[in-house]
Amino acid sequence: MQTGLDIAALRSAVVLVPLISVAALWMAVADVKVRGAAVLALLWCVVSLLPVNALAVRVGWWSFGTDGLEWFEVPVDVVFGWALLWGAVPILLSRWVNPLPVVAGLLVADVLVMGGLEPLVVLTPSWWWGEVLAVLACLFPATALGMLTASRRALRCRVMLQMVLFASLLVFVIPTLTFVTAGRSWHAALTGIGGPLDSVIIQVIAVLGIVAVRAVRDFAIVGHGTPFPWDPPTRLVTSGPYAYVANPMQLCAVLILVSGAVLFGEPLLLLAALTAAAFSSGIAAWNETSHLAARFGPAWNEHRSQVRNWVPRWHARPDRAAGTLYASVTCDPCSAVGPWFAGRSSEGLVVAAAEDHHATLRRVRYESADGCVVADGTRAIGCALEHLTLGWAVLGWVMRAPVLASVIALVTDACGGAPRTIPRRMSESPD
Repeated sequence: MQTGLDIAALRSAVVLVPLISVAALWMAVADVKVRGAAVLALLWCVVSLLPVNALAVRVGWWSFGTDGLEWFEVPVDVVFGWALLWGAVPILLSRWVNPLPVVAGLLVADVLVMGGLEPLVVLTPSWWWGEVLAVLACLFPATALGMLTASRRALRCRVMLQMVLFASLLVFVIPTLTFVTAGRSWHAALTGIGGPLDSVIIQVIAVLGIVAVRAVRDFAIVGHGTPFPWDPPTRLVTSGPYAYVANPMQLCAVLILVSGAVLFGEPLLLLAALTAAAFSSGIAAWNETSHLAARFGPAWNEHRSQVRNWVPRWHARPDRAAGTLYASVTCDPCSAVGPWFAGRSSEGLVVAAAEDHHATLRRVRYESADGCVVADGTRAIGCALEHLTLGWAVLGWVMRAPVLASVIALVTDACGGAPRTIPRRMSESPD
């Protein structure tokens, strides 16, 4: 059924109605956790709905009868209104209503309303393929991320979803905005890449990404929280990249944008990097300092007195969280590991014989003093490297990177580092 409204009226309605609804719900919900979760869900929908709609237009599932404020023939304001409904509304309403019936209601309304938005949205007979894709890629993940964040459940799942979201913002949304502003396309930008220097820059970006992921994982494993300000860690994190610099994630993000500016030859990406650095050094730093000082007190002040915001230390901070590396002294392939670490200056690393461990080990093992980190094999060596200098620490983070860590372990096993049973030493009998 058609509404009879023209494009301008429909376009205003699909933006203003969700905006007013979300504003009213925002004021009615006083819970900061729920508000923060709604922001995350909204961001997910904005980031995912734009490419899904661009794909829908390209393959002919539907089209938009609009002009101006578009990205790949997709009206940005219309998608923002859609994202408000799918992202923020279910989470804000969860204060009173279970999100499952809300999501079901949104799906029914979407199916009924989509056909009536012509001439703003013109559907084709195969439009439901796009609807299914949007639900699976946008609505369901956004609702899951929002509800898990609001309830503080399934930490690993919400950390993974947050990493996907913020990585998309960093490597897709921000570059896309700069390219559109400069009148360029991704195709033109990627076509211009080539040569040894570009290869080095790509590898630098990959290493920076690994360091950022390591910092996020330490937030989850050690701090029991996430980098999102409304979903912070419950414990102070002083290990991993945080033993060298105060803001590893912000530093890596800025350096990735700077590297992208050089790689693509795009000055606007450099401007985006400077803007991000200014924001992190100003408003974000002020908010972070006030909240963390109140939550962690003297421990936070001591930590911040030893690490800088943007310039990493070369050696880990002196009171870095401690850990023990258990390496065999009788196994030929492993017997050189312990002496190698023992012969180097480290912070908080204890080297012990695997034969003295309370359990029967089959690989080199690393255990943090707080019990949060336990790793075996090459991952254990990567953990131990974090106690040395910054260069060795970066190598350790690369060795523990997702997927890459498994590949390194397989190669090590194939080269003679396969698991071996390390017999425990017999304790001496008392006199």
